[in-house]
Amino acid sequence: MASPTASGASNSTASVAATALRKANQAKMQAYNQKIPYYYAVSMIAVIALFTLFHWSRFLYNRYDYRNSGKSKVMVGQVKIARIVRKVLIRPTFGFISIGHAVLVLVYLAINIILTVTNVDWSSLSGIAKRLGWMAIINIAFITFLALKNTPLAFLTAYSYERLNILHQIAGYVTIVFVLLHATVMANYFRIANVLHILLEPSQIAAITAGSAIFINLLMAILVRRIRYEVFYVAHITLYMLILITVGLHRPDFSLRAVIVTVFAGAIWFSDRMLRGFKIIWYSFNNTATITPLSNGGTRIILRRSPSRAIPGTHCFLWIPGIRAIETHPFTIVSAASGSLELVVAAHDGFTNDLHRYALKHPGVSLYASIDGPYGAIPNFTHVADKVILVAGGSGATFTFSVAIDMVNRLGASMGTTIDFIWAVKEAEYLMWFSKELEILKASPLVALSLYSTRSPNPSISSHAAIPSIEHKSLLDEKLTSISLSSPISSLSTNADFDVEKQHIVANGKTNIPSNINILHGRPDIHTLINEIVKNADAGKRIMIAACGPDGLMRVVRKTAADCISVDGPSIELHCEQFGW
Repeated sequence: MASPTASGASNSTASVAATALRKANQAKMQAYNQKIPYYYAVSMIAVIALFTLFHWSRFLYNRYDYRNSGKSKVMVGQVKIARIVRKVLIRPTFGFISIGHAVLVLVYLAINIILTVTNVDWSSLSGIAKRLGWMAIINIAFITFLALKNTPLAFLTAYSYERLNILHQIAGYVTIVFVLLHATVMANYFRIANVLHILLEPSQIAAITAGSAIFINLLMAILVRRIRYEVFYVAHITLYMLILITVGLHRPDFSLRAVIVTVFAGAIWFSDRMLRGFKIIWYSFNNTATITPLSNGGTRIILRRSPSRAIPGTHCFLWIPGIRAIETHPFTIVSAASGSLELVVAAHDGFTNDLHRYALKHPGVSLYASIDGPYGAIPNFTHVADKVILVAGGSGATFTFSVAIDMVNRLGASMGTTIDFIWAVKEAEYLMWFSKELEILKASPLVALSLYSTRSPNPSISSHAAIPSIEHKSLLDEKLTSISLSSPISSLSTNADFDVEKQHIVANGKTNIPSNINILHGRPDIHTLINEIVKNADAGKRIMIAACGPDGLMRVVRKTAADCISVDGPSIELHCEQFGW
């Protein structure tokens, strides 16, 4: 029979062994956790590399080897497979802009789930909570990378920050889920261990502050983003900085490496902000913006200085301190030259509303201004297509006009590439925004114009029967009436209380629309129009479909492009210009 002393010694030895084993297991789990950022980075780099390879192989094929591809059976087989895959991936699907984007989101979620559940000590609430915390910190760095305006992805994959915005939002929601789970599991661990007083320590207070800021950000995104974006944006940036600081204070020990991820996120965000600030300062020297009011709440802006890399169709952030001192807003570049940069802005609310009101009171005035940009990744349409179909709805024509005018200027009298230009607006008066551009396109032999007004003609505009610019009348789902703008629209009062969304105001009281510009009255059947253009094209042609406009229009264009792709037909490329995928 063992003595009490021997029994106590045995229990003590077992306790020490258990403690040593627990510490060894914790050290092992900590080592696994510290490797998670590397695994995450490698996974994301692999996805980016795949997109880079896909983008550049298609670019080189379309630009250099397209004509010779039919001579190689291997190349023909690869092209057929690629077309079959693209026909599926670019098609719209429920909840996502396309099946391809849904697949990318699923890949992103799969990477997060795999890294969350791999090599975790499921017997320890503390171990589970720590893994969830690591995943939250890593995703904060990832959403920071996706938000960079000066992102390397624009060059590598042709996906600029605005096209990554939806993935940025999804990653944000995933981060919130990780934060919620981390906080819940860790708090439960503290409760079971009877050490809730730890929550009063400075590092835990920092964590609570970070979590609170994250959930306030969520509420702002749900409740404020759509109705007052400017308020949301300021709060979003402010809370983000608070989150980075408090997350760093939550785990400040560099030997544990979590803070390295936080520092990395802060460093790339701060660098991007510094670069953007430098651009604003640089382009503020000797720069002014001349603003002119247009009909239906439009404003034309012409800046004295233009970035050397400015390409029509890309966008820049405009800063006019005389309108809003601490705000910049993105607008599409209509035209760019060494001595000027032109923008056309539709008035909605906030800055654009204030800008239009000021232009009405002071037409032609020049204000101190600057820009940050250009941003965006658009194809070189003249090099990658034999035919370009440009589709726009409403103010989305800012993009399509900029592309079309740039192409006409580049191509000159060459007939190598032709343009089908389709634009639908609610009211014909919107055409006055681009009267000069319409004259250029109408005069070009490269361009076929199809212009539609979806509302009844304004009584102040005369109309008469005319032949449409291209013969699509029989293809429409509604009976169309052709009208021609010829008479001026009288200017209305510029009283400060008017609603810019409901007025029809014309600078200088003139329409400035060429009398030979014909407009079809009714809603265009975009699906049929594009199908007919593609059907009449030779099988060896390269066709680029580019669109900008409301979500409904973009879904129709995506579905139509997918329907038009065939293994033995012309090559179909699609470019959708919208905020988000």
